[in-house]
Amino acid sequence: MTNTITVRLSEKERKELAKHGKISDVVRDALSLYLQEKSSRRIIDRLKELQKSPVRTTIQEDLRSIRADRDR
Repeated sequence: MTNTITVRLSEKERKELAKHGKISDVVRDALSLYLQEKSSRRIIDRLKELQKSPVRTTIQEDLRSIRADRDR
């Protein structure tokens, strides 16, 4: 399903976008890239938060993990 949006552009912006192809395609690609960037930034921020608290395991837990991995 698709939706239609309206975007107000200055004449300068419209001309600049037109240099890169059909304006609707350029705007669609730009929105897609923007959303991907926001999603990536959110994931990276979450990863940084998780890295702040180091995971502590015992030797026994490490051995169990290694053995389980070898049995796959």
